[in-house]
Amino acid sequence: MLTIQNLILENMIRAYEKLSQLSQVFTFVETDRTQRFESEIPYGLFNSVFTYKRSEEINPADEMASIKSLYHNRGQKLAWVTTSHEQDEVINQALAANHFNQVGVISGMGLSLEGWHSDLPDMSGLEVRAIREPQEIEEFRKVMLAGYNVPEPMADIFSKVFVDGPNQDTTTVQHYLAYVDGVPVTTLTTFTEGDVAGFYSIATLEAYRSRGIARTVLAHVLRIVQQKGVKLAVIHATPMGRSVYPKVGFKEELTLNIFSS
Repeated sequence: MLTIQNLILENMIRAYEKLSQLSQVFTFVETDRTQRFESEIPYGLFNSVFTYKRSEEINPADEMASIKSLYHNRGQKLAWVTTSHEQDEVINQALAANHFNQVGVISGMGLSLEGWHSDLPDMSGLEVRAIREPQEIEEFRKVMLAGYNVPEPMADIFSKVFVDGPNQDTTTVQHYLAYVDGVPVTTLTTFTEGDVAGFYSIATLEAYRSRGIARTVLAHVLRIVQQKGVKLAVIHATPMGRSVYPKVGFKEELTLNIFSS
């Protein structure tokens, strides 16, 4: 049986695998010991190793160097992800030997929806919509790009991967757009597999931040997926989100440590 930590990581990997299939701008590669992504895009998680099971017969530092060369030969840096619940000192030593430096931390958070309810009050003027129509998707794109402050050279790629690609999938992926007095201000996307739903692309326009909109939208969508039978909600939080998500019940279960070389 998978632990909650493994379910949180698995949802992220499968979500990115689905994004790779839908956008066709990066590739998911799975072997008996690794799960990784590769692309020509200079963006960390599109060129990354998410899981690695070392073999006693192969020197991890040598194998890591071989994997790293696959990316460097294409002119890309490689991101390598380790998790706090499966720390391996041999892997840490191999990372150091291959000149990987830690560049970020993501908090893996979970929330059991069995018996969960939110005490957050309704917010005046706020409307949350599950969207599919072209005009709504265009509004979603503009809010997400602005909310994440995506630089112009990366805007088309981000849109293809995180907006347009997912909108083709009517079974596991759903975009939500929140409006305040008719103005689109917050985005959110769910990826549901089995009875686990991952929450992604949560972004709010800067002028509307610090009003509690994101957590209210999150609570609204949590109720929707709960009614559909989802048992566990997961989020992979940046430092900015770590202060928001516990307010609706999420708890940090692990950290994803991101190294780059």
